[in-house]
Amino acid sequence: MKLIAIRKFLIALFSGTLLTTWMSVASAEGIVLNMVGAWPPKISSAADVGIRFIEEVNKRAKGKLTINFKGGKEVVPTFDQPEALVRGVFDIWYGAPNYWAGIAPGGYVTEMSPYDIPDNGPGSELFDFMVKMYEKKGARYLGHFSGDVGTGNHFMYTQTEVSSIGDLKGMKIRVPPLTRFFVKSVGGEPVTLPPSEVYLALERGTVEGFTWPYYDGFTSFGWQEVSKYVIGHPLYRDGISIMMNLDKWNSLPADTQQIMLESVATIQEWSRGWISAYQNTQLAGMIKGGMKVIHFSEDEAKSWNDVSNSALWAHFKSAMSAEDYSTARRLMGYD
Repeated sequence: MKLIAIRKFLIALFSGTLLTTWMSVASAEGIVLNMVGAWPPKISSAADVGIRFIEEVNKRAKGKLTINFKGGKEVVPTFDQPEALVRGVFDIWYGAPNYWAGIAPGGYVTEMSPYDIPDNGPGSELFDFMVKMYEKKGARYLGHFSGDVGTGNHFMYTQTEVSSIGDLKGMKIRVPPLTRFFVKSVGGEPVTLPPSEVYLALERGTVEGFTWPYYDGFTSFGWQEVSKYVIGHPLYRDGISIMMNLDKWNSLPADTQQIMLESVATIQEWSRGWISAYQNTQLAGMIKGGMKVIHFSEDEAKSWNDVSNSALWAHFKSAMSAEDYSTARRLMGYD
């Protein structure tokens, strides 16, 4: 299916519907790169990270380099985008790092990060570790962007009130790759759906809950209209990643690469406060829409945190090499 989707995109590109647009910028003076994103701007607030990155690079480059945003799932289906990037269908991508689970199974280990900047920024040992992990898969890791430390932002939403982690047993829950292992570990049934299908699935009752970072445009999707509860204890410190096709990255002059890395550092700093602030705005909208926040007892909250962490680390242990797993835990201060 992935190859079919990518092939359809290439047919559209060279049939003329997209060729004119893409060739016109390619003939302009300076280097031109095309970016595709997992989520649409103006609906998904997380898309702001990708758009801000484009603006920062274009400002710093002063014409030597221009990044053009080409669109999202209408260009390449969301879950097919990582493979399309590796194949060179486009040059740069933003989205959830866990969307790379099928290509780089350990590539979203920074979702467990306890640091101010999830990967400690360009030039750090942890950042370089992530770069090497993705290089093996044909991509150049550029950075991970997330909210302030202590503001975990990936939550679970349910249609029935739950008072303990045991209440999730048997429940059908829409998940991204990030939370699949937690849901399975507590006896739930993980369901894979793109964000565009969540509203209808909740309305029809085909899923009984879902997980999502609520800073990421929860109310823009209108989910507060069909969701009843949010469990007020985060699962993970979710974030946004920016990746680039490795061959395209290697073809750039050193000064252009430096512009991009400096832009990454700037947007990483900006994103921390922005994501945390937007999270508060979204929660207010969810409550206004009629949703209720569930607060567990202290013991249940601890169990929630312990199980979510152990489930994802157990997956990483099986999916990563023993050396990479050990290095990741060391670099993030777990061992």
